[in-house]
Amino acid sequence: MELIETIKTIVIDTVRAMDLLDTGYATVVSESPLTMKIQATQLTVKEPVAVMTDNVRYRAVTVQGETVVLNPGLKTGDKVLYMKACSGQSYIVMAKV
Repeated sequence: MELIETIKTIVIDTVRAMDLLDTGYATVVSESPLTMKIQATQLTVKEPVAVMTDNVRYRAVTVQGETVVLNPGLKTGDKVLYMKACSGQSYIVMAKV
């Protein structure tokens, strides 16, 4: 039985090291340049590798002479959902969690 448990452990560690996850969670470390820390691997990723979608960008409009903030953007400490693209060559920030 000990051999089987050892083989299971090796397989699990190998799959985990392959980093097959295409989505995950990260924490914003810095706003400019955008820097985030991936929760699963503790890897720090920053622009231009980390790319924001319009869902998380700061957006404001002027209505009758007053500025209205539609989206406040990302702040340090925010948790985000990301999608890994091109085998980890870029990380696309999809939404704030």
